[in-house]
Amino acid sequence: MRRNLYCQLILLLLIRYSFLAAQPASGLITPGQMRADSLFFLGDWKQATPLYESVINETPANTVALSRLGYCYHQQNELSRAIQCYKQVLANHPGPLLMGSVSARLARVYCLQKNEEQAMEWLQRALTAGYANYQELDTNADFAPVRENEKFKVFLDTVYVRAFPCMADSNARQFDFWVGEWNAYINGTNVLAGHSRIEISSGGCMILENWTSVQNTYSGKSMNFYIPATGKWEQVWIGSEGSPRRPSRFENGEYKDGAMRFEFSGTDQRGHYTGRFIFYNLGKDKVRQLNEQSYDGGKTWQTNYDLLYVRRK
Repeated sequence: MRRNLYCQLILLLLIRYSFLAAQPASGLITPGQMRADSLFFLGDWKQATPLYESVINETPANTVALSRLGYCYHQQNELSRAIQCYKQVLANHPGPLLMGSVSARLARVYCLQKNEEQAMEWLQRALTAGYANYQELDTNADFAPVRENEKFKVFLDTVYVRAFPCMADSNARQFDFWVGEWNAYINGTNVLAGHSRIEISSGGCMILENWTSVQNTYSGKSMNFYIPATGKWEQVWIGSEGSPRRPSRFENGEYKDGAMRFEFSGTDQRGHYTGRFIFYNLGKDKVRQLNEQSYDGGKTWQTNYDLLYVRRK
């Protein structure tokens, strides 16, 4: 009985698969396209080409397969065929993402043909569609003939800002003075407390701290980021101690009077406290980090730690 049910289930699955595979709708991926895609992502342009040609014969409006066929021709230096495929994709009015990508590839082909005017025109169309592939524009060898073109440089700057908006936001760059390799000393002494590597991360949208203490095995990281909606900075600390032995979130960060100033609050065995966490910008080679808290609303302050960061040479 179980065997019969098993056989019936397999039969139903085979029938369903055959039915789906036979559908010409562009929303379904046929076995032929799956084979072509496998070769495409392996970079086997020659073997993928006839398979994509067969797919296009069956589903002429399949813009994904058509764009990949164009890229196969492109990589085999069959540039006229590539242009024909790319333009056919655009004639089907694809979404902005595919439109931008294919327009940029047309620009690449025209660069290879030494047709600078057409290359610039298609790059402009790519940008209008929202193209943001900075790595392709910056490094792809096809664009070599136009790299010194002033218009191309403007395009490159535009795409850079799209790809990494935080790098172009002066607010998100306010904490860059802390970026670097540092030795951290107990302020006012020669006692080394630890080492810290501060780096720009997440496309410029985060300042990442990597701290290691020299007196024990304690280490930790903090994520520091600007929040456009509030106009403030925030720091989130994760240390190797697990459950935080001190506040792990510092809020309302603001750069003013030459320092990044955070606030924090909490409750411990002594009661409720408020705190301030300040990073003083002392020039390109020094940063003072002061963390202190108050149990009386700011009348008196208790220092938790006071460190002087000295840039490692």
